[in-house]
Amino acid sequence: MIVKPLPAVMARPVSFSASPIATLALASLLLGAPLGAAHAQASAPVAAPASVPIPPDPGKPRDFEAERKAINDSRAWTNYRFAVAERACYSKFLVTNCIDKAKDVQREELHVLRAKDLEVGDAERAYKAATRDREQALRRAEFEAGQPGRAANEQASREAFDRKQQEQALRDAQATGQAPQRAANAEAYQKKQDDYNARMKEAQQKGAESARQRQENVKTYEQKQADAVQRQKDLDERRARAEEKQKQGGQNSGPSPFGF
Repeated sequence: MIVKPLPAVMARPVSFSASPIATLALASLLLGAPLGAAHAQASAPVAAPASVPIPPDPGKPRDFEAERKAINDSRAWTNYRFAVAERACYSKFLVTNCIDKAKDVQREELHVLRAKDLEVGDAERAYKAATRDREQALRRAEFEAGQPGRAANEQASREAFDRKQQEQALRDAQATGQAPQRAANAEAYQKKQDDYNARMKEAQQKGAESARQRQENVKTYEQKQADAVQRQKDLDERRARAEEKQKQGGQNSGPSPFGF
């Protein structure tokens, strides 16, 4: 709990004549938690039962940031009260003695605040360490719990691999024993393939020869047709010339003007 200064308190001088015991009590109240109990809580080791390898859950963490803010506010409040007291000391007869007493009170309160600040840091580190140890223990327990399953899977994988190796070796042995038969089969197949290729080549050659012969026949037929057309044309021309000559001969067969 942070005690904020009231206007009336800020206006009048603040006396730092309190005893060290009262000062420690005031600082403890300002911090909101007993110093000894907090330190004991941070430094006490967590004892896990022998039958439980996983550390206990550290629970919800303290609000370390809020505690540090409270310490800083209390430190600022202490320094402010010292400044007010120091100004008030200049109005007194024994100025130096008054200021020294104010410094002693300030020093004691700052010492308490420093101790509380260290306790908060220790508690935060202890909480983080406990959380880390628990997480590591949980992961280790999970790993160990899955170890039998992994071992079984590895064993099954090894057995499957060995079985495949044996099957492959058996297939290799069978393949080695069947090699002569496969060679004979391959030779027979190659012979059939060669015969088939030879027949195909012969058929292709015959087909090409037939196609060439057909082309020759077509050319011969076309030539005969052209020759027949030409002969018919020549015959028609000769017939026409003969008829023309015959007509001309008929005209020349009339009486001659000379009488013979």
